[in-house]
Amino acid sequence: MTNVDKWGPVRVRTRNPARPFEYRLSTEIVFGEGRIRELADHLRAHGLTRPLIVTDRGLRSTGIIDRVETILVEAGLPARVFDAVTSDPLTSTVEEVRDVIAEHGLNGTVGIGGGSSLDVAKAAAALATNPGAPQAYVGREKLTHDPLPIVAVPTTAGTGSEVTIWSVLTDAQTGAKVSIGSVRIMPRVALLDPELTYGLPPAITAATGMDALSHAVESYGSVWNHPIAESLALRAIELVGQHLRPAVSNGADPMARRGMLMASLISELAANSTRLGLCHALALPLGANHHVPHGVANALLLAPVADFNAAAAPDRYRIIATLLGAPDDAAIAIDRLRGDIGITDGLAAWNVRPDDFGRIVAMALKSDNCQANPREAGEQELTALLHAAL
Repeated sequence: MTNVDKWGPVRVRTRNPARPFEYRLSTEIVFGEGRIRELADHLRAHGLTRPLIVTDRGLRSTGIIDRVETILVEAGLPARVFDAVTSDPLTSTVEEVRDVIAEHGLNGTVGIGGGSSLDVAKAAAALATNPGAPQAYVGREKLTHDPLPIVAVPTTAGTGSEVTIWSVLTDAQTGAKVSIGSVRIMPRVALLDPELTYGLPPAITAATGMDALSHAVESYGSVWNHPIAESLALRAIELVGQHLRPAVSNGADPMARRGMLMASLISELAANSTRLGLCHALALPLGANHHVPHGVANALLLAPVADFNAAAAPDRYRIIATLLGAPDDAAIAIDRLRGDIGITDGLAAWNVRPDDFGRIVAMALKSDNCQANPREAGEQELTALLHAAL
């Protein structure tokens, strides 16, 4: 007899602990307070002598980009700056950055900021050496030439884009989220300086922190998980449980900022090779169509998805709950954390309505994140999850 819970029939995806896997990492990771002062040395080491800094106007207004420019000028490596990246960046923005690179004879990109800036820097460096539009490279390993050198400097603790094979963009023509995935676009260097995150506002700290947690939880739950990713994901969950609340309440807490930046990094080192789950499958179209910030979408969906998945992998979700301080229920632990850091409004606050669910679900079902989820889900189940996040 098929097991049934409040979500419906529990159809479990088979997890094969002996499944072959690959784990590739071509990025040098540089971590620590004050390490931004070493940026010029890393650029030179990779032949990046005419850099383009790719960022957004909000970050530029904080003075961080001015500081980086000063460091590079003093080292004899003056940089140009492109600061028009927006959240949910468009494929057309990538083409614009590629054209700036060609026009000024630049030979590499330095992405500074959140995941959007880093993703644009990665994709533009790839298009500088691979002809055509970004859409030609959507999918896995479609690049035929190595990109220009890429250096990634995250200033948020959530996306982990500095160590991923992915560049997530919004198709300027269709409005759909698309991803370019290739080991080739992994940055040469990921330079993580916790001091660059000290000025991050509480709301962004909260949202990006929940993004990091969702990477770790979904990677650990993935049926494509393996021992390397498992260890990384569990440590990331533990770090978020320890450090996200204090990072939100006191943005200048060095231990909290360091812990969250590390959690963001290693959660994506886990997820890079496992894919994710239903939370991300739904979060991506919510960002593309309703401009729900990615971290917020994940924050609102993660507890319902954990509740949905617990019947398919009860031992794993009990471990997640324990690491987050609620031994019996991962969904309760996640919801409690979300409330404590001030993410209290549901999807309705972002003008998401039940009438929108059909389009969101149709896009989500195309994601291979659904195939990695430990419990099978179709249109009915995904619709129910969206209702739970309203």
